[in-house]
Amino acid sequence: MEENNFSLPVWRSEIKNPFEDENNCQSIEGAYQQVLDVFLQRHTDADRVILDEAFNLARSAHDAQHRKSGEPYLFHPLAVAKSLAEWNLDTVSLVCGMLHDVVEDTSIAQEEVAERFGVEVGEIIEGLTKLSRLEFQDRAWLSAENIKKLIVAMGKDVRVLLVKLADRLHNMRTLGAMREEKRRRIAHETIELYSPLAHRLGMGCVYMELEDLAFETLEPENYEALSEAIQTKVQNNIMYAKDIQLTLENLLAANGVKAMVFGRLKNLYSIWRIIGAQKMELDRISDWLTYRVICPDRASCYAALGIAHALYKPIPGSFKDHISLPKDNNYQSIHTSALMQTGDSFGIVIRTKEMHEYAEYGIVSRWTYKEGRIVNRHELNQVAFLRRMAEMYTDVQDNSDLVVNLKRELTSNQIQVFTPKGELMNLPEGSTPVDFAYSIHTEVGHHCAGARVNGRLVQLRYALKSGDRVEIMTDSDRKPEREWLTFVKSAMARSKIQSFIREEERYMAIEAGKERLIREASTLGLNLETPENKGILGLRLEELKLNDWETFYAAAGFNRVSIRHLLEPILPNEARNQGDKTANVDLPETIEIDGTTGAFFIMAQCCKPILGDEIVGYTARGRGINIHRTVCPRLNSSVMPAERRISVAWGKCARDAFDVEIRVDAADQLGMVAEVSNELKQADISIQHLNVFTNNEGGAVFHIGMRVRDREHLVEIMGKIRQSRGVNTVERVRGSVFNRKRLR
Repeated sequence: MEENNFSLPVWRSEIKNPFEDENNCQSIEGAYQQVLDVFLQRHTDADRVILDEAFNLARSAHDAQHRKSGEPYLFHPLAVAKSLAEWNLDTVSLVCGMLHDVVEDTSIAQEEVAERFGVEVGEIIEGLTKLSRLEFQDRAWLSAENIKKLIVAMGKDVRVLLVKLADRLHNMRTLGAMREEKRRRIAHETIELYSPLAHRLGMGCVYMELEDLAFETLEPENYEALSEAIQTKVQNNIMYAKDIQLTLENLLAANGVKAMVFGRLKNLYSIWRIIGAQKMELDRISDWLTYRVICPDRASCYAALGIAHALYKPIPGSFKDHISLPKDNNYQSIHTSALMQTGDSFGIVIRTKEMHEYAEYGIVSRWTYKEGRIVNRHELNQVAFLRRMAEMYTDVQDNSDLVVNLKRELTSNQIQVFTPKGELMNLPEGSTPVDFAYSIHTEVGHHCAGARVNGRLVQLRYALKSGDRVEIMTDSDRKPEREWLTFVKSAMARSKIQSFIREEERYMAIEAGKERLIREASTLGLNLETPENKGILGLRLEELKLNDWETFYAAAGFNRVSIRHLLEPILPNEARNQGDKTANVDLPETIEIDGTTGAFFIMAQCCKPILGDEIVGYTARGRGINIHRTVCPRLNSSVMPAERRISVAWGKCARDAFDVEIRVDAADQLGMVAEVSNELKQADISIQHLNVFTNNEGGAVFHIGMRVRDREHLVEIMGKIRQSRGVNTVERVRGSVFNRKRLR
């Protein structure tokens, strides 16, 4: 093996023209010829005419354009096409690579592209154009709209994502001409979205290069320091490294295993992650080198493993058999690690040639071609990752949930567990029996009531480990609970649970909205069933842009629209003048639950929370979420288990008034009721409930129910009452005196 096989890969952002290093090519025609050479070498029966037509259109469209570096713009789409050719993609993909910017950056319309090059090309270009427009107009790049467009586009044709990856790869290689703020933004996008996407598609060579290029941009000093440290490791250990390679090759051959062995340095960002996780100094790096052993068949891989372990003592816990137990992205290899004489460790990765091609190029290595065109595209669009993305988009209704779920899907490590029948299931690290149940089937997840792991009963929040055998027990009466969202790890389980809960909460909101409308109409003495009122309210729904009564009931139940706002056209004059100041249909949410809005909640009547209070949510089965004060006596009793509490916070409050109760202790003297009532009247507070009695000490006790704007308003009112002559103490009631009386 040559020494340069142990060198760091050359993917530096200073490279301006990817064709300059090959035959010193600096002409547009020469660059295009290189694209053809790579492509036609693998697809000898391909139609060159359509490629020539695409090149000529791209050349005329981009003729006057230049990149920030000053080079002709056409070098960029040709570089994209060259990457696609190297990845062994088809004619359609190369055409799209050359034309991916013509609709976005020139006067050529998408319809013209589709007419000249076919529907397939037109749809891919349309998807790429939509992604580009979102990417550069929206600073919050990982927004829900961007994610939606990405999932929809790659769901229709995964080649949209592959062309986008090739586009991003060349942009990352040529970031040097950009201003620093833009370089960092693009690098963040790359390391958080595009590199993980390439990883999920199994494209190892692409995701590692993207990671390192982003690392170099975001942390240049650490990148240089680590690069120098690894080069020093190579120089100090090159003889040992070559000796290990030669010894492995000779011993494998002596035992009849015809295998290729070559060394490879781990990519810098993966080493940097290990350093960060272990808080290690650069001079203590030991895990930096891996040997690839490429065998002719699967049986030879296991023979090679035995020979390697006989030659080098393996490091305990390093052995992983991903041939028998493939990863979620279908990656297959045997992994093990051993020690050099210097004390540094080295990895050994054993696989067949087909497995190696998949590890490098992922999904594209499985495509079948005829005359340079893919013939099994629809089959490969159904790979597990793409299918999960499509399901996640279908199930999730809340945009913020979509972003959170995609991040979970892209960033989580995987574990491997088994069904009772021995079927392998890949799940995110830390997954629970609920995650496992949803990976089997949606209905199994919805009705998951219990689980056995390795024959032992466990809680639903139990964290599974690789190798566990999991059995799910179901109950037709069991339904998903919001509490599950606090411990499930897989994006699919989260989206399925969220979808179910939102549908159930919508039903509860509709019922609550109906009840509120009936109650409010009764309070105001309105008959909603008269033909006149029905007609007026029907028109009112149209004014409020609500499609039907069910939509209104749901909006009212979710506190997004005011009942009074609907009834305004038929309100009596005195009621209309009093008004309900929550007069917008698109009301901001009163409560945020686990950082998101849109859930069905009820303000607990036992403690009557008001804006400004410290609050906590409690998941009540079949009744949504009850919002309590943190000091609520009922919440802190044993009847409400702590594990069913969830984090909630006040949002931009839509309500102008909250019910609250206070207790006033005063002297039992003539005019005391009038004194307290006068203070409330001057503060423009209407009394909802009032109860006065004398205590054993001969004093007067007032229990007052009223409405206030928020906690600050309440403190102000209580301060004024304290100043009244004869008042001893004023305090807020933690529970509800009047609710307790009604319960009796």
